[in-house]
Amino acid sequence: MGKYFVEQQEFPEPDAANTWFAYAEKHGIDISRAISIWEDAATENGEASRREVGAAGITIETA
Repeated sequence: MGKYFVEQQEFPEPDAANTWFAYAEKHGIDISRAISIWEDAATENGEASRREVGAAGITIETA
C-alpha cells in the first residue's frame, strides 16, 4: 500500500482520489481513463501515470 500526498501533505487514498477525479473532470479527462490512470499510478510500473496525477498536485509513493 502506498502513500498519497496532495500539495506535499499526506492524505488518505480516498481523499487524494477525490482530488484527482475533480481535476480530471475539470480538464476533460474521461472518467474511465481517469480511473485507469489512477489505478496504474498506484503500481510500481505506473511512472507515466504518476506524472499525470502529479499535474493535479498529487504524489503517490508506491510500497
